[in-house]
Amino acid sequence: MDSDLISSHMLLVTGQSYESCRDNVLRFFHNTILVKYDRVDVIAEESVSALQDEFKEKLAEGMGQNRQRVQQLLGELRHEGFGDLGKWLAMPQGYPSKTVHEIAHLLDGFFGIDSAFYNLIDDSHWVSDTLLQEIGANPQRYWLIRADGRSQVANIDRVPFLRRLGKE
Repeated sequence: MDSDLISSHMLLVTGQSYESCRDNVLRFFHNTILVKYDRVDVIAEESVSALQDEFKEKLAEGMGQNRQRVQQLLGELRHEGFGDLGKWLAMPQGYPSKTVHEIAHLLDGFFGIDSAFYNLIDDSHWVSDTLLQEIGANPQRYWLIRADGRSQVANIDRVPFLRRLGKE
């Protein structure tokens, strides 16, 4: 039996209205080659305008989740014996190198299923001081749009190529 794999994302977008920002998010998911979902649901009740008090808190929370993910992955590299960059030249392909790959995506702005927050304006997992100032000056143009990506997957181990034998 198959099950739904769901990834939740909070995306920073600009537009003239909630509807135009929502459409920008849906267009992004339709056009991106980085991640393909069977279905994308925009969650209007959890989307917020920069005019709303909770905007800054949700923005900080999303970036914080991305930072936590990077910290978690760095911890996994240390656990695998690759906390020292000098050892990376001897890193085998497999779980450690895939971990480095995911860290690089988060730091370099490649959207992925683990992107808790993504800035569609700058193609980044973060928000620059310049953009924060622009949001402060024109809050009516900025939204955080919550979207859930869904895909049907078989009830099997979904990422066996990432795991070493016995690693869960």
